[in-house]
Amino acid sequence: LRTLDYDMQAQINQRMKEMVPAIAKAYRAEATINIAKGYPITYNDPELTAQMLPSLKAAAGDNAVFEIDAITGAEDFSFFQKEVPGLYFFLGGKPVDVPQSEAAPHHTPDFFIDESGMLLGVKTFVQLTFDYLGS
Repeated sequence: LRTLDYDMQAQINQRMKEMVPAIAKAYRAEATINIAKGYPITYNDPELTAQMLPSLKAAAGDNAVFEIDAITGAEDFSFFQKEVPGLYFFLGGKPVDVPQSEAAPHHTPDFFIDESGMLLGVKTFVQLTFDYLGS
């Protein structure tokens, strides 16, 4: 179960533990629920994000950097962010000649990444590193 808030996650888990047996009982059945603990929430530290936003724009250009609404993707990076402030960002790799509506999603057999975007990724990480270490 993915949420953007740990308190909300705990509340949903608790309600599910209450509701599953009750619904089963209403149908003269028995049920148990086991909720596996998944990945932590991927959360960008606001202070670090504000500090590094100019670096991202310097590397990619003002028009290529924008903040998006929170999503519930699961990333190993989240475990690091539980220990130290982190900044997670997406680097586009859709081929420029493919409309967004026709681009194959990640984790599908037809997914294709335009590797020329990797140069921007290297440039971005170098810019972030120098700016962070220089501050």
